[in-house]
Amino acid sequence: MPESFLITGGQGFIGAWVARRLLAEDAPFAILDRSPDDGILAQVISSGDLPRLHRFYGDISDPAFVEGVLKKYEATRIIHLAGLQIPACRADPVAGARVNVLGTINVFEAAHRSGRVTGIAYASSAAVAGEPADYASPIADDAPHVPRTHYGVFKAANEGNARVYFLEHGLSSIGLRPLVVYGAGREIGISSGPTKAVKAAVLGRPYTIGFTGVTGFSYADDVAAVFIACARARADGALSLNLRGETARVDRFIAAIEAEIPGARGAIRAAGPPLPVAYDFRETGLEKLLGNRGIPLTPIERGVRETVEIFRRLQREGKLPARDLDT
Repeated sequence: MPESFLITGGQGFIGAWVARRLLAEDAPFAILDRSPDDGILAQVISSGDLPRLHRFYGDISDPAFVEGVLKKYEATRIIHLAGLQIPACRADPVAGARVNVLGTINVFEAAHRSGRVTGIAYASSAAVAGEPADYASPIADDAPHVPRTHYGVFKAANEGNARVYFLEHGLSSIGLRPLVVYGAGREIGISSGPTKAVKAAVLGRPYTIGFTGVTGFSYADDVAAVFIACARARADGALSLNLRGETARVDRFIAAIEAEIPGARGAIRAAGPPLPVAYDFRETGLEKLLGNRGIPLTPIERGVRETVEIFRRLQREGKLPARDLDT
């Protein structure tokens, strides 16, 4: 059966980077999203490639819609990224549960009913974990967790439901748990601050990242590559895997911005408590699945440099949105 991908939430941040990679290798794929919106895609994908995107629009919390898309497109692999971020889940937990939990169940149910899907990679999150003080050692993939946000609880529920779909139907899947993912197109969520700081520096504006301390930083292109590799991997079970990124202090990320844009020195800062999520993760399961060379890790300095280059190009073209800097 020919390979084809369905990317839910494909107009979002990580979805746009996944689409960019699949376009580069000329792999067939379609996007499922709520309504037409090129705001993020246009930052990541060239304007000439946007007409190549095959899209379906509707509500992922509607099971008939999701199943209908999968029947019509006949995808063999799913990269499930659709979801609401921490602030949206905090503001409206009911909507967060409907999109993040029921939406994920709809994807798994449609995949099960299709009989064609051979690989599912979905976005869990490091937010399933508690705070660093909750752990005494590096955190294994199967460590017990007590998340501190509705968002984290919803992601933990998705991991549990994925396990049930394997136990009852033999449907294998891989849930990935990234920490802070940064790069062009990142505009929403509690961990979007580092990307917004890069954009602010390019625009010559001050900006304060809303958290301090240590966390794991992953460049968007690396995360996209891992999602694609996991959708193609031969998983046997419902795997929930840590995606650590590069562990560093927020101060190092700011220093990388200042190295690329010296004029931003002193204008970019960080304030507030650390993220309420642990960061000292092992990647044992992902290393076993993909091998050490299968987990790309772009150093923060290079990732920031590439993000600056993209933002500067968008600025020259008059296409660099600043709508997210005040949120």
